[in-house]
Parts: sequence; C-alpha cells; structure tokens
Amino acid sequence: MLKATLALGLALIAAPLLAWPAAQHLAGISDRETTIPYGDVRQSVRGHGDVFFVRDRDNHWYRLQLNAGCARNTNDVNTLVFDHHGPTQQIDRFTTLSIPEEARSCNIRSIRASEAPPQVNSRSRVTLD
Repeated sequence: MLKATLALGLALIAAPLLAWPAAQHLAGISDRETTIPYGDVRQSVRGHGDVFFVRDRDNHWYRLQLNAGCARNTNDVNTLVFDHHGPTQQIDRFTTLSIPEEARSCNIRSIRASEAPPQVNSRSRVTLD
C-alpha cells in the first residue's frame, strides 16, 4: 500500500514536468531559462509572432517568448513596460509585459540569453522566430 501511494505521488509530481514542452534549440540562443537582473531594459527589438529581443544595461541580449497571440499587433517596441511582481526588480517568468498601445498585458513564457538579433548585428546566428 505504501509503495502504491508513493508511486502515485511521484506520478502526480512528474506529470506536469513531462507535459511542459522542452526548450527548442535555436541558433545563437541558450537552451536554458534565465532571468534579467535589475529589470532594466535599454533596447527592445520585435521578433516574429510573440517573440521580443531585449538588451539590458550590461549589453546582454535576451529572447522573450510571450503567451500566444498576445503581441500580434504590437509595432512600438519602445513603449513596453515590465511590471515586476515580487521583492526584486529582476525580469523573470512572473513579470508581466504591458503593451500600452494595445492596453494589453502579456505573460512571459520564456527568457533565454541570446546573441544580438539580426536587426542589430547582421552576422547574428539568431533567427527572429
């Protein structure tokens, strides 16, 4: 009985982890999730769909994947507002991204370190997807 209960408990814990999609390998982009220290974004570049590339104050680039369909009409990437939730000012998957021109708030599904996007560095290996 104890073994069955333990096995059921482990299955319940593992099921959501198995359901979460594995990070897709993209050239020039880390396969690991990260956070942006300080939450200070100096530059934003639009990718395709719900992808943005942002540069922090230390000139590090990150690829942000937002929830599906959230940024479909966004053109002005200079007005993005990061709403921090929690005691730190870092940008993480709990931070929301407000798009004032659309009066919309998006969830960040993924943050991964990146090379500069091709709009910034023409030799970049990064694709906009």
